[in-house]
Amino acid sequence: MSDTPDARPIAFIAVALVLLLGGGAWWLSRPAKPANASPKIVNATDAPIDKPSAAPPVDLPPLDRMDDFLRPMLSALSSRPELAKWLATDDLVRQLAVAIDRAAAGGSPSREFKVIAPATPFKPAGRGDRWTIDPASYRRYDSLVQTVTSIDASAAARVYKTIRPRLNEAYQGLGHSSGNVDQAVAKTLDILLDTPVEKDPVALLEAGGAGWAFADEDLERLEPTQKQLLRMGSANVERLLVWLRAFRDALQ
Repeated sequence: MSDTPDARPIAFIAVALVLLLGGGAWWLSRPAKPANASPKIVNATDAPIDKPSAAPPVDLPPLDRMDDFLRPMLSALSSRPELAKWLATDDLVRQLAVAIDRAAAGGSPSREFKVIAPATPFKPAGRGDRWTIDPASYRRYDSLVQTVTSIDASAAARVYKTIRPRLNEAYQGLGHSSGNVDQAVAKTLDILLDTPVEKDPVALLEAGGAGWAFADEDLERLEPTQKQLLRMGSANVERLLVWLRAFRDALQ
């Protein structure tokens, strides 16, 4: 698990933000085609990646000026302080693109989201060779899970559809000139929804220095993003997975 007393793993909130804005990509790209639909003419830069059914095109500002456009849209989704802290930072769309890129590979985008890190560090409980995750470590993530599950899925989808061209532009700027953000989000969803829900307490092993690993080898082989979810405790994982499935269903 590679957590130290000073580490503040926050991959979850990065992934949550990815899902709020990018989670609709995989499902919104597969709508039923309306009868007698006429093609829309839009600027090539802002054209949808897969030509999904969407709201009328919006004149988006250039990528470097998206912050002022995006902040009020996201602020309207939730008044939770975790979201407000992140919205006070800069280059929001590029931050999301980096988070999507790393999460799609199963990795942690925590470096880009330190501003909303849990206030307390990860803690094990036990002694000798019998260690588990301290329940207090689970509670560090309660407010973050509440932030995600408080947001209306259909509203999040509307935000995604609006900013999708710029999000894809930022994603391609990371070296994915022949790919698109939809594919990366699809991988992220697959990884998250495949996370097992483990009964508490979850057993740990000392992994050298101040690091920790899951005692169950199957859990330790999971992707870093999945292991991050498990550190939130079964109750939080279950709530998040229920929300993700509902979000997915709402977008179909």
